[in-house]
Amino acid sequence: MEFGQIVAPTIKELFIERIEGMILSGTLKPGDRLPSERELAEQMKISKTIVHIGLEDLARMGFLEVTPRRGTVVADFAETGNLETLNAILRYNGGKLDRQMVVSIIELRSAVEGGALIRLGRRHTQTDIDELRALLADYTQQAQQGPDLKTMADALARFHYRICTLSGNQLFPLIMNAFRGVGNVLWEDSARFWGAEALLEQGRKLLDFLDRGEGEAAADYLNSLFDHYLENMP
Repeated sequence: MEFGQIVAPTIKELFIERIEGMILSGTLKPGDRLPSERELAEQMKISKTIVHIGLEDLARMGFLEVTPRRGTVVADFAETGNLETLNAILRYNGGKLDRQMVVSIIELRSAVEGGALIRLGRRHTQTDIDELRALLADYTQQAQQGPDLKTMADALARFHYRICTLSGNQLFPLIMNAFRGVGNVLWEDSARFWGAEALLEQGRKLLDFLDRGEGEAAADYLNSLFDHYLENMP
């Protein structure tokens, strides 16, 4: 067994984490003006170059707005943020998502995968159905071996991501993949919440709907599962 090298965070990473933490904790609020780069460098005992690069990264992530002559202002990251912002929130919360974020992600998945199910129900081929059955068989094999939650979640995600790909809509799989890092947290929570047998049965029902060309019914069934999860999640 090999153990990888332990790499300490760089000064720039520590600077970014410090500012992120102050924003996410509410210590810094939208509209608050940060000190100048020179003042930040002096107060935090780091170089002005690191401050400058760190502020640029934080602006790219949607946490700050850097405007000539106005200086650096804390942004409303809910409006200006992107996927990097979401990943930063996940890191800040120790890999956990609050309920509001879970609801938002599930609503997004409902729109994307629900649309994929409807589309696939109307235009699937037997080859598509056979491929999805093979993925369910792979999931069944994984579940029978008593794997950890991550292994189960990965097998489950492959089935659902493939639905989006087979739908023929080019954006559906791209959106799902863009949120893969955050989505992995929910896949593992789903595996823990439902258990292997229930998840397998859900996959079979979705596949039966698709095989009969009932994409709308499949989407409705998926949404009923989401509703049950949200009503009973810890």
